[in-house]
Amino acid sequence: MGTPSRDPAPGVKPADRRERGRQRRRDSLYAAALALFIEKGYDSTTMDDIAERADVARTTVFNHFPRKLAFIDEWTARRREGASAALGGDDLADAPLPRVLTRFFTALSQNSQAGEAGRLETAALFGAAIHMTHFIGRTPLSEMVSRLVAHARDRGEIDEHIDPMRAGTLLVAAYVAVLSAWVAEDPAPFDLIEEIVATLDIELNGLMQRPTSPPDH
Repeated sequence: MGTPSRDPAPGVKPADRRERGRQRRRDSLYAAALALFIEKGYDSTTMDDIAERADVARTTVFNHFPRKLAFIDEWTARRREGASAALGGDDLADAPLPRVLTRFFTALSQNSQAGEAGRLETAALFGAAIHMTHFIGRTPLSEMVSRLVAHARDRGEIDEHIDPMRAGTLLVAAYVAVLSAWVAEDPAPFDLIEEIVATLDIELNGLMQRPTSPPDH
């Protein structure tokens, strides 16, 4: 006589439980890969290394991440999701575009500047992303930023002739340039978030001298 199957907990579907288990394994593999990329470098880390660190079979790694570059894709996706979540509050629904973009790019950069661990992770993963992926151009990040620009254009905040995709690409290119300069030197040559905010100010307000207010009489 076989062992009777155990009923799932009330309100929990077996499929949901399996999906949570799959996500835990994926998170474990991702954490193992990031630790190795920091310790050994992206190029020197193999999928076998990741399997050994996570204490799983090699096939398990490939089931979740079919190629090593998929870990870079996951890293960039998680950063985009975090930045998008920072815009979730109702206070930003109709906020001016400079405020929205400052919140977005600040959130995108916060993990990088979260202590030495954040900087080491960014140096290891961002460097690989620049060399291994199409990081500038029509990317998921530039498309996300272009939607923010389009929303501002549609409500009449910016020039109706502005192309949102072109604007999004330029904004992301500036962000990549700042991040590249920040990870290129050790210790960091400047405060990352302060530099990004200053760069955004130039992009949004231009290089030309701004008119001064007339004196009060």
